[in-house]
Amino acid sequence: MSFEFNRGLFKFDFIDHHAILGMPIDASAGEIRKRFLKIARRLHPDICKAEDKQMAEALLSKLANPAYAKLSNDRERDEYAILLKMMGKRLVQEDSSVSLKSDAAKQLLQGAAFEQTYKNTLAQIAEKQYDNLSQTLETIADISELNLVYLLRKERSGSGLKKDPRPVTRLPMTTQPPTTAGVGATAPTSRQNPYVEQYCNRAAGLIHKNDLNSLMMARKELQEALKLDANSSTAHGLMGKLYFAQNQIKPSTAYMTLAKQHVTQALKLNPQEPVALEVRKLINQMVAKAAITRQTAGAKSPKKTEPKSNGGGGLFGGLFGGKKK
Repeated sequence: MSFEFNRGLFKFDFIDHHAILGMPIDASAGEIRKRFLKIARRLHPDICKAEDKQMAEALLSKLANPAYAKLSNDRERDEYAILLKMMGKRLVQEDSSVSLKSDAAKQLLQGAAFEQTYKNTLAQIAEKQYDNLSQTLETIADISELNLVYLLRKERSGSGLKKDPRPVTRLPMTTQPPTTAGVGATAPTSRQNPYVEQYCNRAAGLIHKNDLNSLMMARKELQEALKLDANSSTAHGLMGKLYFAQNQIKPSTAYMTLAKQHVTQALKLNPQEPVALEVRKLINQMVAKAAITRQTAGAKSPKKTEPKSNGGGGLFGGLFGGKKK
């Protein structure tokens, strides 16, 4: 059993884990855990009606469990938060393509005091999200529409998602200049906020060390830089480089997705951003290499002399030893 959604954030090829769990986008880890346990109890086979057991098992294994796994892990949740922030920017740019079905989302789009209305409305809908399993998918889509509107209005208001209002009060007197070897080790060259430049310089040096601990530290530096200037092409380029480096150490589709998105954003802000250009080149090389590898793997293997068998070799002969014509 598979599930498909075509509303809310899902419409933009984005898996809305918060909607699946019926939680607001800014929910804490503790709130997410509490909600998941409630859902898991509701979908337990000992509680479900006989006619609901198959659906309950599918909802738990294919939706609720993966959503909780993503949002309960600090690293995964941080990366997901970045994707959400970028989604907010995308929604503002593609405002005309946003369509809503639920009345609640339409009202949220127009009403005042949208943040409190968002939380109150979502809580009311989520209360019965998994009561009638035949309606659960529609309810998830309704919640995702609320999340879409919240991200859109949050970004429109200029506050963005989870923006830290605290001023920067502690900066080292000296910075570590990045070395020029390796991928995109060029230091920021454009004129920008000096604090942003210092964050980027430190991040570039940490990224060059190319170990997971340094990369995690670099990510924090770049997150601070983007809080100060969300349109820093240098910071986005370095973020792309950081996630590409993480993928080299520990391959992950999420890392590559984040790398591509940050590189795309960097080049949108500055088509000549050197770090982003270099990382884009490396990503393209990786994609081309992967395509060649797939073609090679799918090529016809050398013929081997095998004893003839009646009936064309049966099932396993057809799968592994069959002759292509």
